[in-house]
Amino acid sequence: MEILILKTENAVWEEISGYAGCLSAERRKSVLKKASDGDRINALLSKLLLLSEIEQRTNIPMKKLSFSKGAYGKPYLKNSKLFFSLSHTKGAIAAAFAENDEVGVDIEKKTRTINERMFARALSEKERLTAHNSENFLRFWVQKEAFLKRLGIGITRDLRTISTDALPDTVFEDCGEYFVGISGKGAATAEIREIALSELLGRFVKLV
Repeated sequence: MEILILKTENAVWEEISGYAGCLSAERRKSVLKKASDGDRINALLSKLLLLSEIEQRTNIPMKKLSFSKGAYGKPYLKNSKLFFSLSHTKGAIAAAFAENDEVGVDIEKKTRTINERMFARALSEKERLTAHNSENFLRFWVQKEAFLKRLGIGITRDLRTISTDALPDTVFEDCGEYFVGISGKGAATAEIREIALSELLGRFVKLV
């Protein structure tokens, strides 16, 4: 299992918007309809990262990649044993890749504002005893999100009924400004690598 982290805080929409032309019309439309530059940046870079990584790992050209969706909308690459998961937060994107097994990833910035209602709605009784601040909360949160993404169901269950100490093959990693939750076989030994924005964009030809 491999986790890639892309920092996006220095990306400027006016400078990278031309790369939207590298996407299909449908994917480009989904990026451009985002309300803010920050959302457009994350949407565009998420797609470029995911598609280019899948191309490299499968040797299938991006234009020929074909996807299906699970019952709750989780995407899968057709006719492939490569599984993937994607998450983004303010300033960063995380992508997870694994062969033959389901995988889930979630990333959150440590400075994300957490209110008291979120503690009550998302944590089990046991977790609330030790979650004394926002960072404690986020350690639990990213693991739950990653586990549910691995299952392909998203937040369709009462998070209070899910206790992180009972989640199989699910961990969190402290990655500087961010917490990353990882779920899947080999999560505890997953390779985590940061990819530079210049490396990603270098895979494409900017279309003005």
